[in-house]
Amino acid sequence: MKFSLFYVLESPDGDFRRAYAEMLSQVEIAERLGFDGVWLAEHHGSAYGSMPSPQVAAAAIAARTSRMRIGIAVSNLTLAWPVRIAEDFAMVDVISDGRLDFGVGRGYQPHEFRAMGVADKQGVSREVFDEAFQIVTGLWTKAVGEPYTFHGRHFHIDGVDCRPTPMQRPTPPIYVASISPETFDLVADHGHNMLVTPTLMTLPELNAFVVGAKRTLMDRGRDPLSLDFPMNWQIHLAENDAQAVREARPSLEWYFDNVMSAVPQGDATPAGYERYAALAEAAAEGAMSLTGLREGGICYVGDPDGLIREIEILREETGLDHLICWMRFGGMAHEGVVRSMELLAEHVMPHFADAPALVPRALRHEEPATQTDRFFDIEFDEEGEVHELSRG
Repeated sequence: MKFSLFYVLESPDGDFRRAYAEMLSQVEIAERLGFDGVWLAEHHGSAYGSMPSPQVAAAAIAARTSRMRIGIAVSNLTLAWPVRIAEDFAMVDVISDGRLDFGVGRGYQPHEFRAMGVADKQGVSREVFDEAFQIVTGLWTKAVGEPYTFHGRHFHIDGVDCRPTPMQRPTPPIYVASISPETFDLVADHGHNMLVTPTLMTLPELNAFVVGAKRTLMDRGRDPLSLDFPMNWQIHLAENDAQAVREARPSLEWYFDNVMSAVPQGDATPAGYERYAALAEAAAEGAMSLTGLREGGICYVGDPDGLIREIEILREETGLDHLICWMRFGGMAHEGVVRSMELLAEHVMPHFADAPALVPRALRHEEPATQTDRFFDIEFDEEGEVHELSRG
């Protein structure tokens, strides 16, 4: 089983120098601890994320590491000219000696579409994404010096060459961020890998989605074990549950307050983004408190033994064999992130070091696992400290 890190690089205090320095330090530590990779997210113009160019961060990481894979989760193909995206990430693949994993998505935050001058594209973002994706992969798979031409509804390109081309041929491994059946069709039809996260759905919803996706792959004659379905999960570990809750609560609740204010919502929600509006409505009703987040499985906050139990359930239920650990969320203090990484490397990673790949239990025609003693009820005193922690 593989374990990676994830960064969107939130900067609540606006100290970007510190945020970048902490990320690079943590990645170097992660390689020494045995993590398999690091994944980087693209965001623009808000405290929610300060990584407008994950390709720049990827190049910096490539210079500081020698073994870890460098993943993009994701490059927003609706916000930039696709030829430039193809060139930049081909260069990252070459600089890193073929360590790039290329994740793509279509974006969801309206202010980013406005900031990048493509506000009119959000309502047709799926069309734009599909065309941009064709162009990037088309430029990568052609021979060097061979001109590439594409004419679509949103992009027109004549006789373009891409230099360099990626080291990994025909392309680096491709991952598609998906929370919708429409996006999954792209995954199933072309054999791409799929990135999933419970950040925008509860864990039971995500489990059902992943099992359904793998069932569709099997129905289409594809081996579900041939594809990578990494799950990106917000995780904070400490020596005990009370300490983990105390350390993570401010950062997690800050994060979800910010992300819910950034998603499409209300009457201005573009077609195809209705799910985000529903999430914003749920957040307004208090579902995004730490207690609610834990009950929905949207994050894991606790001790290493509890995380081992959760991963064992996920392996049985979904066939999970690649966990992307989002540990620096909401500006979490550097020391707390590093300690959480160390606990995961010391206690959790060895437990799954030789774990075989699994087909989800539902696809093996077995009874579902029982998820008992999974969550905790948490009460806080007036100062926000943990007052009581009990099994739910």
